[in-house]
Amino acid sequence: MMMSDQQRRTEDESIRPPSSVFRPSSSVLRLPHKYAALLRRAMGLMLEYRASIVIWMLTGVLPLVMLAVWYALSESGPIGGYSQNDFVSYYLLLTLVRQLTNAWVIWELDYEIRHGDLSVKLLHPINPIHEYIAAHLADKVLRLWILAPLAILAWWLFPTIHYDITPLTLSLWLVAMVVAWLLRFLSQYCFGILAFWISQALTLNEMWYAGMLMLGGVVAPLDLFPAPVAAVANYLPFRFMLSFPVEILLGRLSTFDLLIGTLTMFGWLAFALVLYRWLWSRGIRQFSAFGA
Repeated sequence: MMMSDQQRRTEDESIRPPSSVFRPSSSVLRLPHKYAALLRRAMGLMLEYRASIVIWMLTGVLPLVMLAVWYALSESGPIGGYSQNDFVSYYLLLTLVRQLTNAWVIWELDYEIRHGDLSVKLLHPINPIHEYIAAHLADKVLRLWILAPLAILAWWLFPTIHYDITPLTLSLWLVAMVVAWLLRFLSQYCFGILAFWISQALTLNEMWYAGMLMLGGVVAPLDLFPAPVAAVANYLPFRFMLSFPVEILLGRLSTFDLLIGTLTMFGWLAFALVLYRWLWSRGIRQFSAFGA
């Protein structure tokens, strides 16, 4: 029996695999274009508030305060293997790391969830997290413009500071910087998502932040902590948010320590990503249930 053209087309379509099997979805292909638009908008917003950014940067000078403390204490001799010059090298680089891994997303996310403003972002054809990421990336561009001349000035004022800069350590440092920022951003995002259920998300984040300052190498290099505390701190996420990138360029880590540290760092990143996806999938249902 002869089949009509319509029947033949129907049969062909029934056996043809979906086109999505062979090519990426349009949303994935368009993501770079969406990010370009988000970054342009975020850069414009950041330029309007450039004075505020400078003020925010000035509030993050705790590493320089601790540098003054340890510099004075080590005047009579090295402390735990750290000379005055070592403390200068450590805390100047830590200041740079802290500035470039700064995150504030929890304050925006917590506010928008509690006031219902997140509804507007949910109407956009992109996950809201990408809008927050774009804003943070724009902030980092402006911070680099400000920090670059300050870094040159610091190098001129302290010509004796030294870092172990090789192709390997520099590559690991750049990777560690990206992961450090992602860990700080995602940890804040997860705390912000808790605003779907509780009203004290900011308080929990402040407790987390205090732990990061203490066990992330700001108050003192982790080498100077008592051995039992340092042994635990070396595997906590706080280290990989701040001090691990510094340790890489200081050249105080063996090849084994670098390997273990890198694996642990990526382990925490994987955990943070899974936790974010789990909290977000449940929190967004909670948000919709209240008709926000």
